[in-house]
Amino acid sequence: MRHLLLKEMGHYLNNPFGYITVVLFSVFVNFFFIRDLFISSTFSLRPFFYLLPWFNMIYIPALTMRAFSEEKRVGTYEVLLTLPVKEREILLAKFFSILGMFSIGLVLTCGILFFITFFSQLNFLELFIAYLGQILLAALFISINLYLSLFSPNQIIVFLLGVIINFFLVVMSTDFISSVIPRFILDQIIIFAPIYHLDSFSKGVIRLSSLVYFLSFIFLFLSLSLRKIMSRN
Repeated sequence: MRHLLLKEMGHYLNNPFGYITVVLFSVFVNFFFIRDLFISSTFSLRPFFYLLPWFNMIYIPALTMRAFSEEKRVGTYEVLLTLPVKEREILLAKFFSILGMFSIGLVLTCGILFFITFFSQLNFLELFIAYLGQILLAALFISINLYLSLFSPNQIIVFLLGVIINFFLVVMSTDFISSVIPRFILDQIIIFAPIYHLDSFSKGVIRLSSLVYFLSFIFLFLSLSLRKIMSRN
């Protein structure tokens, strides 16, 4: 498992794609947050955590689109499945390597923290919980996009499908969707919106129902991916 994880991390760290993707993510997140910070003159990190999901709906598919699609495109997918390792280990190695790359990008945004401390006192427990929420959301997006990457060797198709699905999940709890979907329907589906559950984490509160939501759906999509891999299709 450890060797597989290092191999998968190497796919990102040994070529420019991984570095470019991570750096672009951190630069754009930092720029847009600091820009809005000076416009609003409100020195709080809460807008930062509301901004992140919008970037993650593109950043995560960019990281994930190569996971299995590249293996299928170059013909190494079948070879990978013949290795003396369990399918579960292959899947988890890809999952945790992508989550690791996401975490590197997230760490590069921590410069914002030092900037904010000059103007406001931070509650580091609330900050830790807010970052935990972002990691759980990223893990959910990764599990969904890994599943998508199993269906096509075309990375662009996988990327676009991932962005579309992530976008729908992000807007499910926004004012935009409430103007399109009748209120009584929205009240029934809002519980499935990840941003609805992320909100408590962004406020520094861990709700058991929200924690169960993220862990359950991550497990669901990883299970679906594992079943797809074991079918050898």
